[in-house]
Amino acid sequence: VVQEREVALSILRLLEHEKVVVEGGGATGLAPILPGGQYHNQVQGKKVVVPLCGGNIDTTTLGRVMDRGLAADERLVRFVAEVSDRSGGIHDLTTVLKEAGASVKDVFHERAWLQSSVDRVQIKFIIETTGHNHTLEVKQ
Repeated sequence: VVQEREVALSILRLLEHEKVVVEGGGATGLAPILPGGQYHNQVQGKKVVVPLCGGNIDTTTLGRVMDRGLAADERLVRFVAEVSDRSGGIHDLTTVLKEAGASVKDVFHERAWLQSSVDRVQIKFIIETTGHNHTLEVKQ
């Protein structure tokens, strides 16, 4: 059984490395042999043929699949932080992200539903990183 996140990662890998657009059903055969897949170790060092078929994927769906692939690859990361609601609070946090080399893709801040001090704000970020190790560095 192949999970949707693995299929999304397969489509992303095909786009990035082979410049090929394949729909989900056509990329399913690749998913279990990618690193982290259930058959990856069994095919290491062997010649393997995976038929790729079907380009019937619209651009809106392709964009969503790419985002899911980036998330599965830990290159699209979401987190919540609480910072001062005073001038510079959000700036200080985005400076830390900038210095860590992360790119902010989306940000949302919320004041009304917090249970903390009234001078705090909750910030929800979606950031882009280069992968697992970079994500760990950013979180530090």
